[in-house]
Amino acid sequence: MKAVLLTLNLLGGMGIFLYGMKIMSDGLQKMAGVKMRQMLSIATANRFAATFSGMLVTAIIQASGATTVMVVGFTSAGLLTLTQALGVIFGANIGTTMTAWIVSVFGFKVQISLFALPVIAVGFFSQFLPSKWVSVRRIGEAAIGFGLLFLGLDIMKNTIPADFAQSPFVVNWLSKLTPDTLWSLMGIVLIGSVLTVILQSSSAVMAMTLTCAAAGIINFPTACALVLGENIGTTITANFAAIGASKNAQRAALGHFLFNFLGVVWVSLIFNHFVHFIDWLVPGNPASMDPESLNSVLPYHISAFHTVFNILNTLIMLAFLKQLAKLTMIIIPKSKREDKHSDSELVFLNTRLNQTPELAIVTARKEVERMMKFVSKLVDKLIYAIKTDDEKLFERLISDAKEMEHTTDVLEHKINTYLTQLTHGNLSRHAIAQTVSLIDLTNSIEGMGDCGEKIARILEKFRNTNPASFTEKDLENMELIAKKTKENIKHARLTVSYFPNIATQDKERAGKLFETAVKNEEKLNAMRKELRSERNERISKGELKASPSSITAYGDILNNFERMGDYAMRVSESVLRTKIVGIDERNPVGGMPTPTSNEPIA
Repeated sequence: MKAVLLTLNLLGGMGIFLYGMKIMSDGLQKMAGVKMRQMLSIATANRFAATFSGMLVTAIIQASGATTVMVVGFTSAGLLTLTQALGVIFGANIGTTMTAWIVSVFGFKVQISLFALPVIAVGFFSQFLPSKWVSVRRIGEAAIGFGLLFLGLDIMKNTIPADFAQSPFVVNWLSKLTPDTLWSLMGIVLIGSVLTVILQSSSAVMAMTLTCAAAGIINFPTACALVLGENIGTTITANFAAIGASKNAQRAALGHFLFNFLGVVWVSLIFNHFVHFIDWLVPGNPASMDPESLNSVLPYHISAFHTVFNILNTLIMLAFLKQLAKLTMIIIPKSKREDKHSDSELVFLNTRLNQTPELAIVTARKEVERMMKFVSKLVDKLIYAIKTDDEKLFERLISDAKEMEHTTDVLEHKINTYLTQLTHGNLSRHAIAQTVSLIDLTNSIEGMGDCGEKIARILEKFRNTNPASFTEKDLENMELIAKKTKENIKHARLTVSYFPNIATQDKERAGKLFETAVKNEEKLNAMRKELRSERNERISKGELKASPSSITAYGDILNNFERMGDYAMRVSESVLRTKIVGIDERNPVGGMPTPTSNEPIA
């Protein structure tokens, strides 16, 4: 019964530690969401910059698993190449060593009960501050996680009896669990890997290792062997995230495993020498069973082993980065159908990026950009359908246009479902504003698709029932306004692609883009009125005999093209307004324009 209670108390402490780690990571993500996107942009420079950005991001959010999942998602989205992704993953392995140092510094030399509960109290009551104190609330949330993390660590420490390590059973068991031979070393590495896979947190297993070492249950070499196992076990997170992702994303996850696995292989061959090197590097005797040494010297030695190993492994692997990338290509070769997706399927949001919601916004924007491409293709189909005399080609173009509209409908539903779920996660106020803005973008893009489908149906109806309803001049006018609409949509696409890829506030460029969008929309409005007036004038002069249905249909075509321009203007404004005026407290999205046409929106 005593053993069961001991186990449950240890698991309870571990649970509080893990929960604290999650809350702290979420709070830090909210505070540093924009900064993380800026750091990610560094990764595109070279392999060293990629490693540096991965190290910074992981050190800030204290979650290497979140970083690797983010990297897999960004690789799938095409934001990072395979070599860039591997560089970020290398850096994440260095950044995650910060957790061990935090635990070593605060967890074993300071009486945790003196500050853990006060920190939790301050963090909890900070959540009731007014919304204008959003930064303080985010810091408070991270503080709650920080306090819980060390409260869980304290519970684990106090749960283990003082004489536990001296009991005959433990001594007999531990005598078999020492890395004296290569086989026993591999066995301990396997135990560390399995524990990390089960708990899905290398930080938790590291805390467990430090706690057991501080209690005298395991010695320094055994702790080092467990640390090596944790490095392999933590790669499972990225590999889970890569399931169903693109082949390149799967290669990035595989590269993460190979990086850690090969590192463990080379250090295992010189394990005893490496352990002695760390002992020489860090002051103190890690073999001493004195309580003071166990609580101060030993945790520092273990943390130093973790950090030095990952730094050296990264330096070695950076020299062979291209070769490692080629090896992943050999193991996961290209196929003829690689990365082929149905148009109506999400391409960039098919990984578990909701684990890092602040960064998932970037890939959500990539999906919105893709949705905009289908609208552009739809307009192209309409332009060719207006011009062609080939009946079979006309039918195929109209069918394609309808299919494009259906694709935008499906994508709008799927993207908005994802974004709605994202708003229920851990997002900062700024990120929520951008998420709501993205939802408005998808609605506007879907509106453009609806207008395009109406035009396609009108053209199809009159081509089948009365081909003579529209003269050559009418078709020229339709082509003219269609091309102008395409120009406006192209500009809207530019603003969508511009906004997420530039992290800094470039208000001057945003203002110019917005000014161009306004002028384009005004020109399209004027063109619609001019073309309608021109046709009415031809009818009044008797130059054109038009039936009432053809007059209505012609007007509907012009109106729907103009409405597509209105929606394009709405896209530009919703993207650019936060750049120009910033995020307003009362309306964080920045305000949305209404279509300028007097006609109701279809």
